Amino acid sequence: MRKHRERRGQGLTRRHVLKKVALSVQVLLAAFWIPYYATAFARDYSRLVEFIQLKDKEKPLYVFHDFEEEFDQYSNNASLEYLNSHRDLVRKIQADLGGGKLRWKLSGLTSRLLFVPEKREDYAALFEDYCNHAIQYVLVRTQLINPYHQIETLDQPRPEISDSGVTAFVVHNLVKEYVATYTFFNMKRKKVMLELNGTVFLGTVGSYTTEICFGNSDNIAFLRNHYTIWQNSAKNPYTALTVPVEETLHIALRQHSERAIREQLALNSVKNPGRAARKIVKEWMAVEEAIVGGLVHVLLPSFLMKHMDNVPSSWIKADMKAKREFKRYRYLGRGIEVVEGLGYKKTIEMYSEDPSEFRSLLFDPRGNSDFNSQTITQR
Repeated sequence: MRKHRERRGQGLTRRHVLKKVALSVQVLLAAFWIPYYATAFARDYSRLVEFIQLKDKEKPLYVFHDFEEEFDQYSNNASLEYLNSHRDLVRKIQADLGGGKLRWKLSGLTSRLLFVPEKREDYAALFEDYCNHAIQYVLVRTQLINPYHQIETLDQPRPEISDSGVTAFVVHNLVKEYVATYTFFNMKRKKVMLELNGTVFLGTVGSYTTEICFGNSDNIAFLRNHYTIWQNSAKNPYTALTVPVEETLHIALRQHSERAIREQLALNSVKNPGRAARKIVKEWMAVEEAIVGGLVHVLLPSFLMKHMDNVPSSWIKADMKAKREFKRYRYLGRGIEVVEGLGYKKTIEMYSEDPSEFRSLLFDPRGNSDFNSQTITQR
């Protein structure tokens, strides 16, 4: 539901100062570790697939964090969609301004993250157990370090986040609530301000974010979140099953991506490091998606085959197809080929020692993955 109200008055003065760029990994649509019991008995997670296939719940809505003033693509897209579908409102604003060519700008955007908690205890317990089991399976084989302080099914608003390790919060659904302010004006310098308030279900089943903060060209800091959020629902059940493994690999390999970004920024002598960083960050997030996607593709199916009997290969193909609709997964197919060719241990060793060497393997002989020609777009 959205509501709007007009406000007449002076326009807002906006200063655009870029201080940080986010490295956000999001997959479309955890402090105490549960021991690894696979050697003791084989657990069957087939019922988990049945849970995931149930109709999604959209209530109740709890607040994850309070409103923040920061550009959010989901919220902006939802607002623009509303304006495009309510042309009568736009025409009314144009008439109020006395006609003429109408122009507009986004004057302010605040948003906060909401979530639908998982209230079904049997579903929550089984998904948590699956997360711990699948993650430990992968960590044992890759010999990567467990990054988690805790895996917790979140059922209270505004959770406390530990400064020790990473907490994985499991929720049923993620929602963005936003307040967007647009300024409409014409050549006569008259202005009308319009405020839109709405919510949008994200369809994002997993995310882990690092922020890059700039002091000067020699002072760049990487600030990693101490939490990741996992959604236990997805249109494709396989997508939800990949989340704990995929996000764990992102967290474990992020330090190497950050090192590569730092090195590449050092080679770019530019006046605006933030602008250059956006391009570099987007490229390295695509590279990270390629190695993580390749590792998941090689490691996870064998685990699922052992512990489930109702995950058809068509779901895996459908998940791959859905991801390829997004630019951040542009190297995913090639990443799978590289990991299959090298083996997962050699791949991780290569990325740990020299991420650029792995990146070079993603480029085909015809040079279709020309980094210098990439256009920055927001998902």
